[in-house]
Amino acid sequence: MLPKFVLVVILPALCLAGQFTPAAGQNRQEPSPKETLAPSLKVGDPAPALKARVWLQGEAVKAFEPGKVYVVEFWSTTCGPCIAFMPHLAKLQMQYKDKGVTIIGCTASAFKDTEEKAAAFVKKRGPALQYRFAFATDRTFDAWMTAAGREGIPCTFVVDKRGQIAYIGSPAFLAAVLSKVVDGATTAKQVGEEMAKIETEFHDLSGLLSRDPKAGLKEIKRFEAKYPQMIDFTPWVRTRLSYLPNYGETGEATKYAETLVARAIMQKDVQVLRMASAILRLGDGKENRALLAIAVKAAEAEVLIDGGKDAGSLINLADTHFVSGDKAKAKEFARKANDAASGEPAAFRQYIAKEAVRLGVE
Repeated sequence: MLPKFVLVVILPALCLAGQFTPAAGQNRQEPSPKETLAPSLKVGDPAPALKARVWLQGEAVKAFEPGKVYVVEFWSTTCGPCIAFMPHLAKLQMQYKDKGVTIIGCTASAFKDTEEKAAAFVKKRGPALQYRFAFATDRTFDAWMTAAGREGIPCTFVVDKRGQIAYIGSPAFLAAVLSKVVDGATTAKQVGEEMAKIETEFHDLSGLLSRDPKAGLKEIKRFEAKYPQMIDFTPWVRTRLSYLPNYGETGEATKYAETLVARAIMQKDVQVLRMASAILRLGDGKENRALLAIAVKAAEAEVLIDGGKDAGSLINLADTHFVSGDKAKAKEFARKANDAASGEPAAFRQYIAKEAVRLGVE
């Protein structure tokens, strides 16, 4: 039976297109091609204008300047996958800040967001992310998302140096896209074709993993050697953390987890740290004391990076201590998480409160 974390990896729609649907506010299957009109915005087309009601963080982008690269990602304050990918976008913005890349997060009323909700979110989390945020007009949503035939978020558009759309898809592949677009040697259509090949390889490798995990793990190494810019490709990180305890060589899981967490700490990548701590404490490595110790280290680092005041990070650390057997620390951090959640939306406060009770807080 497949580890539950790997199921997310081998369901391509979850990784490639984003499955938060703004109209319903929940996961749903994309309509069949027969039910969907052919998109009018495709890779290779000129990028539409980006009109915002208000810029929530960073200088306004009034036009796409020739010679520069832009990433426009549509997200929502209620989209968990969108928020989970934000540290990844922040890391890429830092990596490419001196190479003419501007990353912009756009939300809109079409995602059931309001300007006030978006502004509050950005005020709290934006400074740590250090890329631009805008509350877009409905016309902008239609010109990009509707025209491209996209419903699920997060959905990422990359505008190349010629002002053309070079990629439409998941932020998971953004590192590979930017390495090609920033170089400027290939056209938008060529980038799109190359990314289509990479995504096809991803689909094929996901299928192999479901049939033969050992062979799939070997193929991941080949994939990373071929595409070194995707060394921390989120689906493969999940897969390795989930599969290596049972299907890797002796000690391979511990070595990989240690290297991954050390790199994430150095890069202050809270996304990877939270993912690692969760999979190691709940997946096939949960009986391995060495892996549990790494899970605790990852969760502690996440709390430290977040400043010790983020309820999500605190409850993650509490749960990691609980699974590792330290019930006193679990209760201590669960109480801190409960206190930190006081200013969060009601649904999140209720979730934290329920978890705190489970972890021993009265």
